[in-house]
Amino acid sequence: MILLEEATAIIKEEQKRGRIHRTPLLRSESLSRLAGGDVFLKLEALQKTGSFKIRGAYFAMHKYIQEGYREFITASSGNHAQGVAYAAQLHGVKATVVMPESTPWLKVKKTQDYGATVILHGESYYEAELKARELLRDGVKFLHAYNDWFVISGQSTLGVEIIEDLQDVDLVVVPVGGGGLISGVAYAVKQRRPSAKVIGVQASGAPSVYLSLKEGRPVVIERVDTIADGIAVKRPGDITLKLIQEYVDDVVLVDDNEIVDAIFLLMERTRVVAEGAGAAAVAALMSGKVKAEGRRAVAVVSGGNIDAPILMRVLMKALARQRRIVKLVGEVPDRPGMLAKASSILASRQVNILEVYHERYDPEQRPNYVRLSFVVEIPATLDLSKVIEELEKAGFYFKVLD
Repeated sequence: MILLEEATAIIKEEQKRGRIHRTPLLRSESLSRLAGGDVFLKLEALQKTGSFKIRGAYFAMHKYIQEGYREFITASSGNHAQGVAYAAQLHGVKATVVMPESTPWLKVKKTQDYGATVILHGESYYEAELKARELLRDGVKFLHAYNDWFVISGQSTLGVEIIEDLQDVDLVVVPVGGGGLISGVAYAVKQRRPSAKVIGVQASGAPSVYLSLKEGRPVVIERVDTIADGIAVKRPGDITLKLIQEYVDDVVLVDDNEIVDAIFLLMERTRVVAEGAGAAAVAALMSGKVKAEGRRAVAVVSGGNIDAPILMRVLMKALARQRRIVKLVGEVPDRPGMLAKASSILASRQVNILEVYHERYDPEQRPNYVRLSFVVEIPATLDLSKVIEELEKAGFYFKVLD
């Protein structure tokens, strides 16, 4: 059973001591305009360890230490790992974490920095969990990332805070991986505001809960493929699936492009850095997969642990999707000065050239021409078609590569 009141008291005590944050609930003007409602962000990306996971890890460890355990092992794709490592540091106990080999470097490093022993194994959370259970021995407690009543109880405190800060909330949108967060949040919300709807959001490349709800039983998917590594889970928990069936109103899917757009909006408009999983709820509101018109809605931004190289790729992808950065591809006469002439036309229109590619290799290419590609940044007020026309008048035939 979910120990809502006990978990709330324990987490609030740690918040008073400054060891766990009570994260802000802030209204987003940009999202409110896009979604047509009154949209607030629960910013767990600003939580200790960079995600909500410390809530469940801390409370569960607190309870198991009372049962006599002083050493813990777990499996995680990153955020639960850091939560367990930090909780173990706070409690003065040992922790070992098995993480998938594809886990971003930042999450591995931060887990080690909190004092945990890290073992990299397998392609997904599912394989990492099997390895962790192989390593289990007497006196060591396996602390599951989501399929644990104490962990779920800790995550429920996030739902309590939402209701305390926004008592008339109509809609709470929550990212879903294995289901621990949404199970706790949905239970807390329904206990304190039964009329509020709770909607889960999964990545379309890792839809285990979505499919499990349709089948009415836990479904194991063969392969997960999503930028949202924090919710890339192959199978929901038995406990969490039952709680989702009882307390969650719906689960929707968003694709990676929608998640990319959400990460970008959060960074550019709200100055919040979110990882893929953390931006999933915002993606659902932006894309219209979850309707917020005329409602007071909360999107849980569950984590902000994103590697710098991944963030760089996400930002470039988002700019390309918005046609703020484009690739121009064409042929130019193979004569001296042609590259400079094409570049000067772009410069005259305040087009910033980011990259240039000059290629003679294509055997189908006309012998007296070369292929020229520009990756360019387009000013917001510029009509790109006018630039293409100007290039054509100068004898250059370019098109925008989609």
